[in-house]
Amino acid sequence: MRIWFHKFNKNVLLKVAGFNSIHVFLKIGTGAVMSWILANYVGAAGMGILGNLRNFMQGLLTFSVLGLENGLVKNTAQFQKKPAQLKKVYSTSWVMSLSASILAAFVVFFTASWLDQKLIGTDVDFSIVFKLVALSLPFYVVFVFLTSLLQGFEWYKKFIILNIIISVLVFGVSVVLVYQYNLTGALYSLVLVPFLQAVAALFYLFLQKEKPVPLKDLFSFHFDRTTSRQLLKYSIMALVSALLIPLVNILVRDQVRVEVSDEAAGWWEAVVRISSYYMLFVTSLISLYVLPSLSKDSSHRNYRSTIWNFYKTILPLVVVGLIAVYFSRNLIISILFTEEFEDSSRLFKWQLLGDFIKIVTTVMAFRFIAMNDLWRYLIAEVLSILSFYLFSLYLIPTYQEQGVVMAYLGNYLFYLALLLVILRKELFSKAALL
Repeated sequence: MRIWFHKFNKNVLLKVAGFNSIHVFLKIGTGAVMSWILANYVGAAGMGILGNLRNFMQGLLTFSVLGLENGLVKNTAQFQKKPAQLKKVYSTSWVMSLSASILAAFVVFFTASWLDQKLIGTDVDFSIVFKLVALSLPFYVVFVFLTSLLQGFEWYKKFIILNIIISVLVFGVSVVLVYQYNLTGALYSLVLVPFLQAVAALFYLFLQKEKPVPLKDLFSFHFDRTTSRQLLKYSIMALVSALLIPLVNILVRDQVRVEVSDEAAGWWEAVVRISSYYMLFVTSLISLYVLPSLSKDSSHRNYRSTIWNFYKTILPLVVVGLIAVYFSRNLIISILFTEEFEDSSRLFKWQLLGDFIKIVTTVMAFRFIAMNDLWRYLIAEVLSILSFYLFSLYLIPTYQEQGVVMAYLGNYLFYLALLLVILRKELFSKAALL
C-alpha cells in the first residue's frame, strides 16, 4: 500500500486525475439528475431542440473569445516567469476578444427572430433567448481568461474547485428553471451559464490571497501587433472547429429528424449527453496535463513521453469504464430517462468505440496546438469534420438512427489514420529524438 501511495504521490498525472475525479463524479451525479428531469419535463423532441441551441452556443462562444483559450493556456505556461510578456499576451487578447464578442452580440441580437425560427422552430416565440445569448458573450470572455490563467500556471486544484462551484451553481439554477417552465426553462438555463461562470470565477479569484497576475493587468487595453499575429493562429484553429463542428452536428441532427424522426434525434442527444459525462474526465485531464507539458517542452522526446504516459496511465481506466457503461446501458437509460428513450440503447456500441478512438486521437492532436502548427491542424480537422458529414449522409438512410453513431466511429477511425500519417516523424522517427 505504501509503495502504491508513493507512486501515486510522485505521478503528477495520477494526482491530477484523482482530484479531478471528484469534479467528474459530481458532474455525472448532477448530470444524471438533470437528464432525468429533462426527459420528464422536456421529452425526446425537446432534447433535440436543446441540442441545436447547445451546438449553436458552442460555436458562438468560441468565436466570442476568438478561440484563444488554448493559446492563452500555452502562453501562460510558457511565460510563467515573464510577467511583462504575459501581460502583453493577455491585454492583446482582451482587446481582440472583447471586440469579437461585441460584434457577435450585435449580429445575434438583431437576428434573434430568424435564429429562433431556424434552430428552435416551435409555435412559441423564443427570440428573447437569443438576445440573452448575445448579452452573455462578454461574460464568457472574462470566464475564459480567468480559467486559462489557472490552467497555464498549473494550479490544478484551484481550477477544479472553481469548476465544482460552477457545476453546483448551474445545476441548481437549471433544476429550478426546468421544473418551473419545462422547455422554456431548459433553454433559459443553457443561456444563463456564461453569466454564472463569469460571476463565480471573478468572485473565486477575488477571494484568493495568491494571484499570479493582478487582474487589472489581464483586462488592460493594450494591443501589440506582433503578439496578435501569433495569437491569430490559435484563433483560426479554434474557430474552424468551433464553427464547423456545431454546423455539421445541426445538419446531421436535422437529417436524422427528416430521415427517421424527431424522437430519434432526441435518442442521439441522450447518448451524447451520457458520453459527455465520462468524456469530461478525460478531456479535462488532457487540457490540464498534456497541453501545459507540451507547451513547456516542444521536443519530440517529450511529446512521445507525454502521450505514452497518458496512454499507459489513463487508457486502461478508460477501457474499464467504457465496458462498464456498455453493459449497464439499459440501467443508465432507465435511471436517467423515460421509456421514450429505450431505443437509444442501440446506439451505445458505436458511440463508445468512437469515444475511445477520440481520446487516443485528441492526445495526439494536441501537438498541433502546443506547436501552434496551423496548417497541419487545419488539414486534419477539416478532413475529419467533412468525413463525419459524408459518413452520415451515406449511413443514416441505410441504418437509420444507428447510422449517425456509426458515422461518428468511422470519422474517428479516419482521423486516427490521418494523424498517424501527418505525425509519423514525431511518433516513429528515431532520428527525431537526436
